[in-house]
Amino acid sequence: MKTSRIVYLCIAAVYFLVVCGATAYCLTAYHEQLPSVDLIQADRGKVPSACLIEAADGGMLMNTVERQDGPWGKRYIVKQMTVYAYQEIDEETTFVYEAVSNENPIVIYSTAEYLYDGMEVRIS
Repeated sequence: MKTSRIVYLCIAAVYFLVVCGATAYCLTAYHEQLPSVDLIQADRGKVPSACLIEAADGGMLMNTVERQDGPWGKRYIVKQMTVYAYQEIDEETTFVYEAVSNENPIVIYSTAEYLYDGMEVRIS
């Protein structure tokens, strides 16, 4: 009876150490290796032209960031939005119809070479 208590206590201690280690890793090393992004909010559909990315099929994409609850706090997930209706206002500004109703912030710059839908990022 006494040895089973010691075994259960050792198992609980190992589990506690694993959870503490995973938490420490997620809050430090994992978070630091995520790509960093700079965000802006659309001004009544007007966005900098740098926010639009040409897709493989010839269309245009716009990366937004959605905030979600994660196991160790808030997570920031990239959501790619296909842009169907846009019009260049000048060389630096484009009106994007989809950005009018978009509530999520828009990625203007990223340290990653390529962002994809569902990728976790950190806010700089």
